[in-house]
Amino acid sequence: MTIKLSDSPIFILGLPRSGTSMIAGALKKSGAWTGTTILATPQNPKGFFEHAHIREQLIKKTLVSLGCDPLGVRSLPLETAEFSEGSLRNQVFKIIQQDGYRGDRPWLYKDAKLTLLWPMFSKAFPNARWVYVKRDTDSFIDSCLRTPFMNQHSTERAYWAEFANSYLARINALQASGANCFSIATPNIIAGDFSALKQLIEELELSYSEKKLRKFIAPEHWHGEKA
Repeated sequence: MTIKLSDSPIFILGLPRSGTSMIAGALKKSGAWTGTTILATPQNPKGFFEHAHIREQLIKKTLVSLGCDPLGVRSLPLETAEFSEGSLRNQVFKIIQQDGYRGDRPWLYKDAKLTLLWPMFSKAFPNARWVYVKRDTDSFIDSCLRTPFMNQHSTERAYWAEFANSYLARINALQASGANCFSIATPNIIAGDFSALKQLIEELELSYSEKKLRKFIAPEHWHGEKA
């Protein structure tokens, strides 16, 4: 049976500051639909590639309804929480169709907070392709400590180490769930090795263009560091 493109979205997750925006942008350059995304910032000058309405109307509101931090930092859903997708699928389709999606190419949603809500999205979209963007924990903590919108929560390494463990436990659960998961590490890409990125793009049946991607991926902007 042929699965419609609209029924097999690409969901990108991982720890914040791990390169999820870079991977989402690379997949957009390769043909994936992202829709209206939140604006770039000095800490993320190439853009976040995170659909604004899905984030505000679904992700954040769901976290609030669970009594959790809408930013996905301070208070997190329990790892053992039971999630119901409810009308999530219809809500997502309504949002992206109103934003111009026509089902003629794969669509993606990128958000580190998907890590916290993956069970409900997996139930709503059982044919989704999940992309886990990897970065080592020490490097992740370093990035949090130098990034204003992260270090406003804490400047303690121990805090971010515990945070990382909480996110990684959920990612491990996703990978063990039988979902269609891919993983990719960003440091090698920043260093100029695009082989894993090329493989990911081809496995997702998108169009790889090294010229486009080398123009887009800027090591000098990696995690807000100045050139």
